[in-house]
Amino acid sequence: MTMVDSLFGLIPAASTGQQWVALDLQLVNWGGYDGHHRVRLASTATLLSGGSGSGKSTLMDAYIALLMPHTTPFNGASNGGVVGRPRGKDQRNILSYARGKLDESRTEEGTRQRVLRGDGKDTWSAIAMTWADQSGTRFTAVRGWYVPSSARTLEDVTAVRATCETAFDLRDLEPAAAQRLARSAVAAAGLTCFDTDREFTARLHSTLGIGAAGDGGKAVALLGRIQAGQQITTVDALYKAMVLEEPDTFATADAVVEQFDKLTGTREQMITARQQVKALEPIREHRAAIEEAAARLRVVDAVGGFDDGTSPAALWRHERRLGLLRDVETDLQGRHREAQRLAAETSARIAAARTELDGVKQTLWASGGDRLATAQRELRGVGTRLDEVTRARARLEEVLTSTLGTSVTTLEEFTDLVARARHALADSDAKAGARQALFDAMSERKEASADLAVLRRDHDDARHRHDNIPGDLHATRAALAQAAGLAPEDLPFVAELVEVRTEHEPWRDAFNLALGGFATLLLIDIAHLQAFRRAIDTVRTGRRIRFEGVPTDLRDDVGMDGRTLPGRLDYRQSPFTGWLKGELASRFAYVCVDTPGELAQHEKALTRGGQVSEGRRGAHGGQGARNVLGFTNTRRLSDLERQVEVAEARLASAEARVEEAEAAWDRHDATLRAYTAVVELTWDQVDVAGVEAERDRWQFVVDEVTSGNPDVVRLQQRAVELEVLIQDLTEQLGRTKGAAGDLGERWSATTDAVDVAQGALDAAHDAGTQLDPEQRAYLEHVLGGGAADQPSGGAADQPGADARTDPSAALDAFDAVVSRAADLLRADRQAAQQTVATAREALRRTFETFVERWPDPNLGTDPDASYADYDRILTELQAQGLHELEAEWRKSLLRLSGNDLADLHSALSRSVREIKERIRPVNDILADLPFADDDHRLRIDARDTQSTVVARFRKELRELREVLSTEATDAERERRYHRMAKVIDRIRRTSPDFADLVDVRRHVRLSAEKVDLDGNHVALYDHIGEKSGGESQELVAFIVGAALRYQLGDAGAERPRYAPVFLDEALIKADARFTGRAIGAWRGLGFQLIIGAPNDKFSALEPHVDLKYVVLKDATGRSRTKPVAGVAQDAGTTRDGRGGTGRSGV
Repeated sequence: MTMVDSLFGLIPAASTGQQWVALDLQLVNWGGYDGHHRVRLASTATLLSGGSGSGKSTLMDAYIALLMPHTTPFNGASNGGVVGRPRGKDQRNILSYARGKLDESRTEEGTRQRVLRGDGKDTWSAIAMTWADQSGTRFTAVRGWYVPSSARTLEDVTAVRATCETAFDLRDLEPAAAQRLARSAVAAAGLTCFDTDREFTARLHSTLGIGAAGDGGKAVALLGRIQAGQQITTVDALYKAMVLEEPDTFATADAVVEQFDKLTGTREQMITARQQVKALEPIREHRAAIEEAAARLRVVDAVGGFDDGTSPAALWRHERRLGLLRDVETDLQGRHREAQRLAAETSARIAAARTELDGVKQTLWASGGDRLATAQRELRGVGTRLDEVTRARARLEEVLTSTLGTSVTTLEEFTDLVARARHALADSDAKAGARQALFDAMSERKEASADLAVLRRDHDDARHRHDNIPGDLHATRAALAQAAGLAPEDLPFVAELVEVRTEHEPWRDAFNLALGGFATLLLIDIAHLQAFRRAIDTVRTGRRIRFEGVPTDLRDDVGMDGRTLPGRLDYRQSPFTGWLKGELASRFAYVCVDTPGELAQHEKALTRGGQVSEGRRGAHGGQGARNVLGFTNTRRLSDLERQVEVAEARLASAEARVEEAEAAWDRHDATLRAYTAVVELTWDQVDVAGVEAERDRWQFVVDEVTSGNPDVVRLQQRAVELEVLIQDLTEQLGRTKGAAGDLGERWSATTDAVDVAQGALDAAHDAGTQLDPEQRAYLEHVLGGGAADQPSGGAADQPGADARTDPSAALDAFDAVVSRAADLLRADRQAAQQTVATAREALRRTFETFVERWPDPNLGTDPDASYADYDRILTELQAQGLHELEAEWRKSLLRLSGNDLADLHSALSRSVREIKERIRPVNDILADLPFADDDHRLRIDARDTQSTVVARFRKELRELREVLSTEATDAERERRYHRMAKVIDRIRRTSPDFADLVDVRRHVRLSAEKVDLDGNHVALYDHIGEKSGGESQELVAFIVGAALRYQLGDAGAERPRYAPVFLDEALIKADARFTGRAIGAWRGLGFQLIIGAPNDKFSALEPHVDLKYVVLKDATGRSRTKPVAGVAQDAGTTRDGRGGTGRSGV
């Protein structure tokens, strides 16, 4: 592209389009710039350099305050780490700039700001910038603020947004400032005011040509990001941070979430409605129970009591009882006549049977019937005796066989057995011997069991210890130690501190005898002795124990002679070991000798048998005593195990002896019982053969009589039958006559009762008593039904008679119920009252639960007063609420699936495509700009990132959209809802997956590559940090500048319509050559640069700019600009004729 130098700097030669460049920037009371200041700007490049804090960024922020929305933070280049809301109280803001905040100080009233102006009085501030195009047209934008002394937030400030179609001097606003920047005063100064930021920025964008197709917001946002110039490490991050704004997928995802939340709200309403219906459904049942119980109470009160003869209850009783009495009267009358008839018939049958019996007996006696009768009688008696003798003989045989192993068949054998039995029963010595044998065996078992228990206890105790001290000594020591507040380990026995060496094991018994009681001496630190004595004085123990206070931690360097007792011991390390060795060496230095003859050769000597010699004295005996020496007890455990085995064998033998003795005792006892049974019998009682012979004799007589005259048997049987019949009929006749008499008496009494009941009923009617149907039905229900079901009683008691078939039983049942009528009515009253109370309480709980779950100040909880409200709610919910809510939920679900999810899926694909499409015009711009040299160009490349998370998410979107388009049951819809909820939760702004899934900028990886004129790849530019400072500045300039051309809407034009680009602390990382290349890139794209840089970067930037300023700050905190080159000396003259070297800056 051929560039020409013009009034506006280097521009494309073929360009004829309009371009706006900034002519100057004016400030009034802005930050450190106190009063009016004007900074003229070159149409090519202007440099503002100065020290840190001098006010460079303040000038840059003035441009931001004028042109950009309130969401753009101030001082973005210098304070990338600030927090809080942009332009909030924690950052630079309009108020702090208007008052010229210097710093803060802590006072008694709190934190106080130190400011250049506006401290306790009103002040005002204003910013203006004038632009010009090639035709000389001027356009000025102004922002002003009147700040009262009481202002704390921007809402307390009067703001001015205005434009002017020509140049404007901010000093002309001073009269308007005196009027608090009233709109009329501002308009009088020649400015056109705007009410809102939206109108103001729309005017700027349309006039200055900012943004394509009227969308200037994106272009201005990019200008702000360029001005902030934050450090970015990769081309991908650079392009996404500087060029790409928030994609449409954010808004689409938010819309999907919002729609789903509406769906969720509908679902919650539906669930709530269902829960409310479920909660209120029982109230109608409770209400019905209350009304029914209340009606019963009214009836109970109305019927009165049965004691009042004129009450409705008494009238009902009289009516019912009179009807029942008449039924009984009729029944008794019929039953009396039937009884009389049956009695006459039975008397006739008895007389006929007696006549026939007399004839049969006469015939029978004439045919030998008396002998037959005698034989049959005797035969029956013999049969009975035979059964008894047989049973007795069987019992005897069982006893003899099982116990004595014998049997008897003759009188002589039985007599001999009885004699032996009496002799055995008289022998008391045999019984005493068996008893004594059992006692001796049980005593031995008890003793063996006790010994075994002791040995096992000793063995268990030994397994948990490592010494050979007896258990009673251990217990005594533990008691004393506890009383003294010491541990048992602090009080060792001497025997616990020594062990016989393995090679001298045969001397163990001798050493035990020689040491004697010294081995069980309890040792205590002498420092604790007095306290120990005081503590144990009141302790009572069964075993006496000796103790001694000894010094501890003595040196363990006592020499031991291997021939003596102390030299043949091992010692456990303890605080007492030094003392113990010395004590043993001085008191028990016995020389171990093999024979008694050697005892006299030594002052102290000891034999293996345990004899000790001390000159003319000595000691011997006591062998077999228990070993107590050693801090290991392996030997004792082995001894105890052998003793336990012997004791177990002894116990097993004792158990066997007890079993044998018990068996012998049982056998002896059984024999005595058998002999006792024998001596109590006689032979006649068990002689089965004798009784059978007698039976046979009488049977022979019967056979003899019956064989000679067969009619005798028949006559005899007939006589028996007639006698039985006469007896039965006689008994029946007695019962029938008694029943007839009883029925007659009851009939007469019932007739009298009918008369009495009729009189009572007539008296009730005469008294005017009435019984309405409701009362009658109630009494029938409570009392009448119960009477019919009562069992019969009294005179009506007959087999199978009951109240349903027997009038007498029905009357008795009714009288029984009436006798309990008061209790029944009282119980029914109480039941009704309880029903009312229970139902009311249930209603109260239901109402309370309802308003607790769904608060409503218009709903009460009284069961009576509030029932209508809850019934109305239930009616409305049942009539239309649930159905409408469910239909709305289904409709929303389908709408979400058909529209929103589809939109989100499409937006994801479309946004990725738009990112790639937006790179194309940027590349078209870059294609005309030499990069590095005239033979190369820069090109931006976009590649899709391969993310399995995003792929699975988009697949889930497609599947869910397809599933939701089909019909489903309620259960399936519920499952679909929860599945969809999981998807929606992932695209919420608060979700950790939100950025990865919704921010499509992450779905594309951007890089830059250096290509030749034919488009062939030369080099890849991905990580900016890998390049030098100059190369990275040039790369950023090319990429961001081309993108800015696109955002400004000038991608197809020869130069941008809006030229100013502010770079705060940019182009400061390279030498003059590379800085020039970066500035050349910006200017080659047709932009006007205003660069802020620190003083140390002035030399690198100075050759490439046409206008230079130094920003200075004096001791009072006031800033000003001083021109270095490019501005005439009178360029900064103010309107009142004063030079520009003072507060106005230039």
